[in-house]
Amino acid sequence: MAFDYIYSERAAGLRPSPIRELFKLIQRPGMISFAGGLPDPAIFPVDEFAACSDILRSKGLEALQYGATEGYRPLVLEIAGRMEPLLGRPVTPEEIVISSGSQQAMDMLSRVLIDPGDVIVAEAPTYPGALHTFRAVGARFALVPCDHDGMQTERLAETIERSRLTTGRLPKLIYTIVNFSNPSGACLAEARRRQLAEIAARYGIPVLEDDPYGELRYSGERIPTLFSMAPGGVLYASSFSKVLAPGVRVAWAVGDAELIRGMVIAKQGMDLCTSVVAQVLVTEYCRRGHLDGHLAKIRAHYATKAAAMGAALREHLPADQVSFSEPTGGFFFWVRLAGDGQALFRRGVDEGVAFLPGETCYPEAKETVGEPQDGRPFARLCFTFAQPDEIVEGTKRLAAALRRS
Repeated sequence: MAFDYIYSERAAGLRPSPIRELFKLIQRPGMISFAGGLPDPAIFPVDEFAACSDILRSKGLEALQYGATEGYRPLVLEIAGRMEPLLGRPVTPEEIVISSGSQQAMDMLSRVLIDPGDVIVAEAPTYPGALHTFRAVGARFALVPCDHDGMQTERLAETIERSRLTTGRLPKLIYTIVNFSNPSGACLAEARRRQLAEIAARYGIPVLEDDPYGELRYSGERIPTLFSMAPGGVLYASSFSKVLAPGVRVAWAVGDAELIRGMVIAKQGMDLCTSVVAQVLVTEYCRRGHLDGHLAKIRAHYATKAAAMGAALREHLPADQVSFSEPTGGFFFWVRLAGDGQALFRRGVDEGVAFLPGETCYPEAKETVGEPQDGRPFARLCFTFAQPDEIVEGTKRLAAALRRS
């Protein structure tokens, strides 16, 4: 006989990740997937990473034991050194926490800052995983439209004021993916970064600067981080998932020591500590100088794929039904459609190609403070996982699905 569970109010509001649910559908023989934001396993540094495993002969007793919740100290110091030029000042170990993927860093921050009913300002569209995490703690969303240069920060203050008028209090957090956003591929322009930093400081609203793709720039010059522009109140987060391999599940966040301490306490109730074995191996991989060489390799590898997808979209998709801007880094093309993305997704699966429908990258109207945004006429296409010949064939299949509309 089935047991009658009495679920929590939080559990009643949980919904499955749309991306994770898609995996069940697209893992069919012959399916070409542009859906998941997956790195290309062909470029994983298997040999170099395997060679680093000999460090376990000298560090094995430490690696196989419980570790500090804050992170493995040598890795914390390695990250501190790498962050200094990006963040514009020296970073102390007390300002860093290692997490089991950047999703966990977001979860830690949510538990420390967000109460049910609090409002988070986000660019629209935004990362579905962030919506999933923030939704789980009962957050609502105030949306700022996004274009090719990222969040339209000239509309940020009015969004904040509208939220305050509606709810009676200021939003609790501003969330942005500054470089090559998931899903839009947009890179927040420098002038807009400065405006965002100024507005956030004026209102006293903290910012989560999510930057998993910042090292994956294929053209143009690096833009200074929000963290380097702000006097405080910015939590910078990044990960080894996109630049090394997602399977290591090692990421980090940098912020005010007091905030980091709160996140560490929250993490103690999640997993005690990130895998020490993984942290030791990642530390050794970086110590041997492999990471910088690998970054140059994957930039060239993914730049070729981005160019292949841009050429295929221009050649095979009807210009009167789609439009897009070519990204200068990251993993994604964001395509505006003449019709409904969900309907096109279903036809695409029938043709043997999958993508992420745009509406998964927007909160529902009932979760939104102010004007909701419509994600139906959009599609996110990931170019990093498929091989160049699959990119061409998948685009042809997408064109066939468009012709059936």
